[in-house]
Amino acid sequence: MNLLDRIFQAPELRAAPPVLVDVGAAGGVAPIWRTIAKYAIGVGFEPDARDAAKLRAANSPFKRWVFCEGLVAPSVADGAQKKFFLTRSPHCSSLLKPRHDLLQDWTFVDYFVEERTTSVPAVTLQAGLAANGLHGVDWLKCDTQGLDLSIFLSLPEDWRRRTLAVEFEPGFIDAYEGEDKLWRTLQAMEAEPFWLCDLQAGCYPRGNPVALAEILGERMAKWLPRTVTGAPVYASVRYLRTLRETDPHRGAGAQLDRRGLLLSWVFADLVGQHTHALLVAREGITRFNGELFEDMLRASRWRLRRAMARRMPAWLWQRFGLPG
Repeated sequence: MNLLDRIFQAPELRAAPPVLVDVGAAGGVAPIWRTIAKYAIGVGFEPDARDAAKLRAANSPFKRWVFCEGLVAPSVADGAQKKFFLTRSPHCSSLLKPRHDLLQDWTFVDYFVEERTTSVPAVTLQAGLAANGLHGVDWLKCDTQGLDLSIFLSLPEDWRRRTLAVEFEPGFIDAYEGEDKLWRTLQAMEAEPFWLCDLQAGCYPRGNPVALAEILGERMAKWLPRTVTGAPVYASVRYLRTLRETDPHRGAGAQLDRRGLLLSWVFADLVGQHTHALLVAREGITRFNGELFEDMLRASRWRLRRAMARRMPAWLWQRFGLPG
C-alpha cells in the first residue's frame, strides 16, 4: 500500500472523502486531480451545453462524480434564472456582458462576440452542493469568466475557512462588465486564511485584428495569437490554506484538524509546494503523532532533495555566469 492509499485510509477521510469542485468545467476535469480522483468526490458545474456533454456522463476516475448543468452565481433568488451571454468561444461565455468595445485592440476579440443570450437555471455554490448532500468543499477551482472571487466569497465563512485549496482565473484587463479583476482578488484574499502559492499569466498579442489583417494578410494574422509574444491578459492563481488563521484584526484563529492536515499535505504535494508540505507534516507529528505523519515528512524531505538536485546545475550555471 503506497503512501496516498494509507493517507486516504485514515478514518477521517474514509468518513468524509475530499470534495473537489470545478465551477466552469468546460475545459474538462483538472488533470492535477486525476492522481487522487479515485479517493474523492468530484463536482462539476457548467451552464454551456456545448461543452456539457462530455461532463454529463459518469466520470470514471472519481470515487463519486456529480455533474450540475447550470449556472453558479454569487446570489440567486429562489427558482430564479439568470441571463447568460453565449460567446463565439464557449470558454468566454459568462454571466457578465463582454466589453466588446474595450477588446477591439486585442487579437482574441472574436472569441467574445456574443452569439446569443439565454436564460439558464441558477444556483449559489452552497445551494448546489447542499442539494447533492455536500456541506463543504476542500479544493475549489473557479473559471467563471469574471465572478470567481465573488462566488468564493458567497460561501459561508466557516465553509471558506475549511477549504484547503482555491484556484481562480481573474483578468488583468477589462473583458466583462463588473468583473472581479486580479487586483481585487489579491486584495480580498489577504483577509482569508490562504497564501498565494502560484501565479501564471496568460498572454495574448495586443493589436486590432482587422488592422493587422490589412497589413499582414488574413492568413498570417490568424496565427499571431499562437506564435508571437503576448501581453498579460489574465492570471491563473492558486491559493493554499495556511496552517493557522492569522487575521491581523482577530488574532490567531482555529488550527486545522487531523483531516485538514492530511489533505493539506496531499494538496501541497500535488502542486509541488514541498517546503509547505514538510511543515504540514511536522505540524501533524507535533499535534497527532503517529507513523503516518512521519512517513509524510520523510516523503517531503526526499522530494525536496530531488528538486534541489535537479535545479542545482542550472543555478550554478547562472551563478557563475557561464555562457549558455
